Amino acid sequence: MFNALNVDNLTIFRSSLIDSCDHIDHAFSTRSGGVSSGPYYSLNLGLNVGDCDENVFKNRNIFLKTINASLQDLACGVQVHSSMIQKVEKPGLFKSTDGLITNQKNIVLAIKTADCVPVLMYNPVHHTIATVHAGWRSVKQDIISNSVNLMTTEFGAKPEEIYCAIGPSIRSCCYEVQRDMANQFPADSIISRNDRLFLNLVRVIRTQLRARGILPNHIDDSEMCTCCHDELFFSYRRDGTQSGRMMMAAVLH
Repeated sequence: MFNALNVDNLTIFRSSLIDSCDHIDHAFSTRSGGVSSGPYYSLNLGLNVGDCDENVFKNRNIFLKTINASLQDLACGVQVHSSMIQKVEKPGLFKSTDGLITNQKNIVLAIKTADCVPVLMYNPVHHTIATVHAGWRSVKQDIISNSVNLMTTEFGAKPEEIYCAIGPSIRSCCYEVQRDMANQFPADSIISRNDRLFLNLVRVIRTQLRARGILPNHIDDSEMCTCCHDELFFSYRRDGTQSGRMMMAAVLH
């Protein structure tokens, strides 16, 4: 179950499953509560999308305050729709990666989305977090399995100890795909409506998590579609190249 919080005109979502654990803070942003204008109204957290950089940095500071952090704590990847996961030992920008993992305190791991699926993994036994930017290409390349594997092999976690939160993303109500793309995914993840095909990417992710040993009751899904809710979320599918970006962020304390 995901809960909405309103803090100083800022709306964020948090997973109650992750909140039930100690030593971690996290948040999934929405588009409300920031300083950007026009198509990026108002909490755009993405650079290089056409918004003013100064506004983006102001927005990031506003958002990061919700998890008692600041820009100097931030670790982000240059997302390229890959299966790459990088271990993080200090804040900064990490090239060509769509996943970050750490067991270090006070480093904010963050990924940006505007329809792709944000996945947060937390192992409370060995105090390890991973943030994953799971678009269809990354999912097809096994970024989910890679993340679980790294958490288990490098950080000592057992799959049954890992908790996962799946944030707002484009859902099968809106995620229309062509036949050639649909053929790359299991049949039970493709929905046919009026001779049109729609992908349930979250179902694929949940199946991959289960296959790696994650317990069903350790997976929390927001069940929110970014494309449907223009008042709450940015959506590249809906808004095109002038779409802003949300952010999922997590930090160990």
